Amino acid sequence: MQTSNVYKWIKKEETRKKVLMSLRQPLTAKQISRRTRISVDTCSYLLGKFAAKGIGVCVNPNARNSRLYWITDTGRKCQERLRRELSLSEESYDVSPVNWELYGWVCFNHRAAIIRIITGPIQPSEMKRRLRYLNSDIRISANNIRDVIRLFLQKGLVQKVVVKKKFHPRYELTELGAKFQGLLSRAEVPL
Repeated sequence: MQTSNVYKWIKKEETRKKVLMSLRQPLTAKQISRRTRISVDTCSYLLGKFAAKGIGVCVNPNARNSRLYWITDTGRKCQERLRRELSLSEESYDVSPVNWELYGWVCFNHRAAIIRIITGPIQPSEMKRRLRYLNSDIRISANNIRDVIRLFLQKGLVQKVVVKKKFHPRYELTELGAKFQGLLSRAEVPL
């Protein structure tokens, strides 16, 4: 489909423009929903339409949950044209090569919450306290956190830190985990 026809389609609805402008890195429908304050169902629907029209593409198509969508060259051209018309500054995309399958897996509810709160060596019980303090609605036990930490260890997102005279090990992010934490924080920034 030609860029001009796609651009006309995008301009017909405000929600389409908002979803397109929110894509500064690969995002899930839920992340776009939080950024734009558009319902998750509408975002999912629009992302499917974007893929059908050649504006967007799913970067982890094998995922059952937390599918990540990113813009194609056609989508980028439409986004740039919309920026010029709205007199917005040019946006730079700093999307270095990432294992998007793994990142999509991390974007799932509890995993993303745990990655976000690891700021230094910390043990699972302290993670639970921080999570409950920051989000009183979250329902997660220390055992759930330990299970997720085991998975993070297997995937190379965290590493065990042994502190002298402390019985329980602490965990901190690896370089890959810190990169994912940065992507998650940028995904939560509203428009």
